[in-house]
Amino acid sequence: MARDNSKTMMRNRILAFALIFLSVIVFLCGRIFYIQMIKGNTYKAMALDQQTKEKEITPKRGTIYDRNGKELAVSATVDTVVADPKIIKSKKNAEDIANTLSPILGMEKADILAIVNKESSFEWVAKKIDSEKSAQIRKYISGKDEKGNKLSKKEMEGHDLSGISLIEDTKRFYPGGSLASHVIGFTGTDNQGLEGIEAIYDKFLKGNAGKIVTSNKSTGSLPQDYEKYFNAQDGDNIVLTIDSNIQRFVEKALDDAYLKYQALGGACVLVTNPNTGEILAMATRPTFDLNSPRVLSTDQSEPATLEQLQERWRNKVVVDAYEPGSVFKLITCSIALEEKVTNLTDPYFCPGYLVVGGQKIHCFKTTGHGASNLLKGTVDSCNPVYMQVASKIGKDTMFKYFKSFGFRETTGFDLPGEAVGSYWNYNNYNETELATSSFGQGFTVTPLQMATAVGALVNGGYLYKPFIVKEIVDSEGNRVESTTPTRIRQVLSKETSDTMRYIMQTTLVESGSLAKVDGYEIGGKSGTSEKLPRGNGQYIGSYCSVAPINDPQILCLVIIDDPRGASYYGGQTAAPVASSIMEQVLQYYKVQPNGDQVKASSDDTVIPSVIGKTAEDAKRIVSSFALQCTIYGSGDTVISQDPPAGTHVRNNSYVSITLGTSADASDEVAVPSLIGKSMEEVNTIVAESGLTLKVAGASGGNVISLNQNPVAGKKVKRGSMVTVTFGQQ
Repeated sequence: MARDNSKTMMRNRILAFALIFLSVIVFLCGRIFYIQMIKGNTYKAMALDQQTKEKEITPKRGTIYDRNGKELAVSATVDTVVADPKIIKSKKNAEDIANTLSPILGMEKADILAIVNKESSFEWVAKKIDSEKSAQIRKYISGKDEKGNKLSKKEMEGHDLSGISLIEDTKRFYPGGSLASHVIGFTGTDNQGLEGIEAIYDKFLKGNAGKIVTSNKSTGSLPQDYEKYFNAQDGDNIVLTIDSNIQRFVEKALDDAYLKYQALGGACVLVTNPNTGEILAMATRPTFDLNSPRVLSTDQSEPATLEQLQERWRNKVVVDAYEPGSVFKLITCSIALEEKVTNLTDPYFCPGYLVVGGQKIHCFKTTGHGASNLLKGTVDSCNPVYMQVASKIGKDTMFKYFKSFGFRETTGFDLPGEAVGSYWNYNNYNETELATSSFGQGFTVTPLQMATAVGALVNGGYLYKPFIVKEIVDSEGNRVESTTPTRIRQVLSKETSDTMRYIMQTTLVESGSLAKVDGYEIGGKSGTSEKLPRGNGQYIGSYCSVAPINDPQILCLVIIDDPRGASYYGGQTAAPVASSIMEQVLQYYKVQPNGDQVKASSDDTVIPSVIGKTAEDAKRIVSSFALQCTIYGSGDTVISQDPPAGTHVRNNSYVSITLGTSADASDEVAVPSLIGKSMEEVNTIVAESGLTLKVAGASGGNVISLNQNPVAGKKVKRGSMVTVTFGQQ
């Protein structure tokens, strides 16, 4: 019995042991299956990572070309210095490396030591160094001079660069320097796009990095000569619609104007093809060198702040909104003609102001233009005429067309940060707002929106989406993407568009605009707007011109922000810039002069003074200067003139002269007392005194004048400006 129990216990023990052993075998097999079949690739990668080290191969960033294939941004091959701290630790040559590289790279010795003494097998030391530095470092790495001769022991003493190597890299280079800087943008140290086209199209330009995988000689079972090469994929190339020749014309003319008028708010120019929406040139001032985008000037003593840099990199054409001023009268005019609420010859009258919604709104010519019509009102840039036209158009129609012309939304343009401008809420858009909006005041648009809208005026009535990238081509020359003109909608009829071209040409010719180009038929319109807050003496002068007028291929918009000097009007500051650009572009396009447009015998002339002269003498003097004149008022003596004496204008320009009594014609006049008077009383007194009124402060039916400058009694030249500040009593 005892023996049977003993045998049973033994069998049980054997069975238990067998079960345990079997369980262990099953567990181990399961574990092996899990490791090899499920986690095999993961552990293999981990093992390979321990046994190998990688060097990234930087792809060549794509080139940016102009429309004619000229390089605007290229990637040049350079070297980057890297270190293997494990090798350096085994060689114990960190001091040699720091002493050798410090003077070559211009780095602190301590900084180099901190890098090469790290616990790793790969570290960056210096990126994208120039060829001269590369040559000096390569000499000590290879132990040979530039001729291939082996360096002596003495020459190599203290220069052991074991663990240091040079790898091929690329560096962005901009052949044009500052040319089209706000369009192209620039890259960071890691070749990532930071501004402009470089940023927006970074995913195409950057390509895909490659790598070299080599064995880690200190560990692992891989052969010491193991090496695997994964090719880098170069970036795609971008072809812009920009023409670098036109861009140079634009930038030279803009530079001259920016310096001449000391434009404190900057300046910008946009040149487009109104038939397609293609951007041919785009420039902003101040500018910067793309090869040194963080340097504001050559005599910069301290590093620029981020705020200063961002202001310099700001593309005014795309991201700045402004009140368009009288250039917007073209839009108002086209709406009125399209809706047939008026025509070119319907009569209007300008007394120098118009009272709308209880507010007196002035014409720039405070004595008034008198009898007028839509065409003459456009030539004279008369606000009262346009306020009357706007009242015929009406709130709803004006609101509808403002949206239809694309002013209520972004254009969808390629470059970053596009603004949209601002307009009234429908419920706040009343009689007064309708009146002021007719001549481009009280709301804002961007230069890009304004040029796009004017393009629709002259191309048959179609609004096109502006674009600046023509196509994207890969490194093998295969087209990846291409852009075709996008017609958004038809805003105007062809008939209205044809009439608008005639109005623009007539306006340019009969106003004696400085935007004329001798021998070419061009249309255009100037604009001047006062910046907010009103009364601060800051203005924006602008000019928009198109050519050839019968088949416009070029549209040019010029904006001079806060000009300083004798004049701030767009017709005086921006128009000459437009003329210079148009002349060069038309000649570049080989457009033959046809001689139909009024020609000047020389570039320009200086308006003489005719104040104090009789009407007959004034006409004779004006005619002798190859100018024409229009006469307003009655009397025997000229008491004021516009533009003032000394203004440079094109030959055949018009001079407006106002007649009065001889007692009113002295060179100087005492400033009248204006304090405590209504706006209407002030306007009448100032006009009768032969002075020009500038209104500041509040407006409305119950305001009175609280302050004036100059003070009452001060002797000033006739025609001088008197600034009167209004407020509630």
